[in-house]
Amino acid sequence: MEKRIAIMAGKVALAFLMALLVACSGGGGGGTAGSGTVTGTVKDSVTGSPLAGATVSDGTTSVVTDANGVFTLVRPGGSYTLAIAAAGYENSSRTCAVTAGAVSTLDCPLTPAHAPYEDYAAVPPSAQIPAAGMNYVILAWNDLGMHCAQDDYSYFLILPPFNTLHAQVFQRGVGLVTSGVTVRYAFPRKTDSTLHTNFWNYSSRYGYRAKYGWNVAPNVGITGTPLAGTMALDAKGIGFVATGIPLTPYDDDGTWDPYGAATITVTDNGTGAVLAATSVVAPVSTELNCSNCHGATNTFLNILQAHDKNSGTTLVADRANGTLHLCAECHADNALGLAGKAGVKNLSLAMHGFHKDKVNVSADPKNPDCYNCHPGPRTNCLRGEMFHAGQTCKDCHGDMNGMTAALAAGRSPWLQEPRCGDCHGAKHRENPGTLYRNSVLANAPDDKMNGVLYCEGCHNSTHAEYTSTNPADNTIPQQLQGDNYWIWNCYVCHTDYMPMTAHQ
Repeated sequence: MEKRIAIMAGKVALAFLMALLVACSGGGGGGTAGSGTVTGTVKDSVTGSPLAGATVSDGTTSVVTDANGVFTLVRPGGSYTLAIAAAGYENSSRTCAVTAGAVSTLDCPLTPAHAPYEDYAAVPPSAQIPAAGMNYVILAWNDLGMHCAQDDYSYFLILPPFNTLHAQVFQRGVGLVTSGVTVRYAFPRKTDSTLHTNFWNYSSRYGYRAKYGWNVAPNVGITGTPLAGTMALDAKGIGFVATGIPLTPYDDDGTWDPYGAATITVTDNGTGAVLAATSVVAPVSTELNCSNCHGATNTFLNILQAHDKNSGTTLVADRANGTLHLCAECHADNALGLAGKAGVKNLSLAMHGFHKDKVNVSADPKNPDCYNCHPGPRTNCLRGEMFHAGQTCKDCHGDMNGMTAALAAGRSPWLQEPRCGDCHGAKHRENPGTLYRNSVLANAPDDKMNGVLYCEGCHNSTHAEYTSTNPADNTIPQQLQGDNYWIWNCYVCHTDYMPMTAHQ
């Protein structure tokens, strides 16, 4: 099942989200009457070392961290956005709720800064990065940071092979390019998905009867998108997209590689010349780990048997008679856009609700209990800057009980998610009513940039935000900037003077 971060809807769920998302846990009393205490550690997000002398301020009151990087701030009850600054580090902000008479904990990792821009001397900033020698550049990303599929579709279907890639093309010093070019994608090491999945045996006119409702040719996804092809202009008209690529985590030679790379090539429609090329990860994993509970032998059969026993279904008998089922036939699944059956719990609620008291719990953030089902300790799906900063799956998702409570309260899985702005403040919030993966820059110092750059184009997708612990994710910033950070250097796209800040 594809791992997605969740938003807590409704008044009860919203309060729960804030508690988790900002990592402010209630404790004993503190501060003066009517006031509460916020305490935490400011640390280097890469090394984890505490930072002494960092400043933490809510705009009215400021404190400085001690030799152990610890700060303590006493404020009246309410919601605050704290600005955190330290020499040699990028400034950061975090939002926290202060409860009167209580102590809240908020640790604040900071990212090492780049060289001060005013220190560029002999060589102008525009020539300091690899992109300086390029006429065209490509920003490319996967939409979710991880897609999930199955190795075997002979019992039932949770999710089909499905991956989505986005790209934006810029001519340096000129601007966004959306016409006159062709953007193609291909997977040099993954040219035939039929080698490693039996999906098309049950969904193809060339195999058995199409048992899951799709009838597509081998190596073509359920949206009609092939394994290699041409990207289309996206709905906003500012980028290119390939939706539903039928990718597996296996290379042609059988090597298991959940972080396989797509080659993106931009050619001029008039001359056929290659203007730019890059490589971007298209992550997909089949590490569902159902065998942790359902046994290593006949795992999927055991699941059908358990479902029949607990829900009164006839899935085992149906399979014996040649009928296979999608989970989403009954359990609504927004990932596939299927409404399920009235009165039946949606798939996310059914899965989290039933298993909430049945999975092993781990205190190790590198091996969280979420990895019992979501792409786990082998895949290491959680690998981005949030992971660097010490955040775990549950800091954004909530634990299994919290997930269940929020879904039962009405949260719509896949369509409602936590907000960047809830932790990082209004400066870094998504567009109103829009998911992070669909949001664009809206508060640039130069208004001509607003509505042009996707957030994920510069920061990468959820679970894999730059800097990722997986080197494969960092290919594009390395290609353009010579580092692993988000696209921070304005000269990647510009050739004239820029203020070197995307958000104001």
